[in-house]
Amino acid sequence: MKRGYSVIITATDSVASRHIFISRMGLKIILGVGILLVIAAVIAAAYYSVVYYQALQSVMLRRRNAEIEQEFAKLQEIKDNLEIVEQNNRKLKVMLGIDKTPPSVKPYIDSVIPDYSNTINMIVEKEENIPSLLPTLGQISRNYSPEHEGIDIAAPRFSPVVAAASGFVGDAGWDAVYGNYVVIEHDANYSTFYGHLHSIGVRQGEKITSGTVVGTIGSTGRSTSPHLHYEVRFRGEPVDPMGYLQLLVPL
Repeated sequence: MKRGYSVIITATDSVASRHIFISRMGLKIILGVGILLVIAAVIAAAYYSVVYYQALQSVMLRRRNAEIEQEFAKLQEIKDNLEIVEQNNRKLKVMLGIDKTPPSVKPYIDSVIPDYSNTINMIVEKEENIPSLLPTLGQISRNYSPEHEGIDIAAPRFSPVVAAASGFVGDAGWDAVYGNYVVIEHDANYSTFYGHLHSIGVRQGEKITSGTVVGTIGSTGRSTSPHLHYEVRFRGEPVDPMGYLQLLVPL
């Protein structure tokens, strides 16, 4: 007699029944096949998941690469525009005579005018702290007025500008209107201002004597031609510099 398992199938609406006999070996085969099918299904599902994930990653990478290329193109466009703006800015500086970082011309000054105080053929009164020295050789192109708190002296570019009296450098730097400038404090009462300089030859806090070269004639800031804007200030208030130039006596 074969050993195995019998399965009886009977319908609820019928008296007939069906008898199925499964041997132990057959049951083992069926279970083995079923397990293999489940394992194959799991492996197939895992493989499909990996392939799907890789495909999704590929799509995301392609999309990100496209976005990066667009961003790079925008950055390149911005860079090109900035280069155009910089070129136009340099052209505008040349047209207006604006130069925030002028080259040093100190050797030129030293070699051409070693003693400016003798060159101007003038002497100064004994009081060294009164701003009575003409700061540069040139033509006065604009006089002092309430609307113009100084005088303008037109002179060739790179001409030396000297301290009108002894003192120390109170300030030196850049201004949007006067360009490169120097302020000299002479004493408690007097100070002088030198604007539109091409270059600055002194440092803030530096002690200087009358006739010391403090810079060179330029056209920096709001200026249409090379000149010096020169101011004399008495107790902080601007006064007419021409009144102090009367102290100069021709040799």
